[in-house]
Amino acid sequence: MSIDPKYQPLYNQIKQLRFQVHDAIDDHNHPTAQFVKRELQHLEDDIEMHKNPRDLENRVKTIEHSFLEARSNPSSFMSTPDVDHFHHTWEDMRQNIKRFDNYS
Repeated sequence: MSIDPKYQPLYNQIKQLRFQVHDAIDDHNHPTAQFVKRELQHLEDDIEMHKNPRDLENRVKTIEHSFLEARSNPSSFMSTPDVDHFHHTWEDMRQNIKRFDNYS
């Protein structure tokens, strides 16, 4: 499946983040870790299917919220510095998606 050229940088970033998140997870059996990994795959699929940027933004918000919850959960699936880093990364990505010319 071909990726829309305007989505290609985002797609590349998602693929890279998926590996980074996987490497940073301390407990792969944790329910939140499994949820985040599924959502990352869904986000990648959404881009491949040329979904509307608002749909992409909603998926990113869902992932971002998982990291926000992990920040306040002492039995988190990932270290606090990693959670903070990825939370900020997802927020930046969400802001970038809002700048897409077809965001409406």
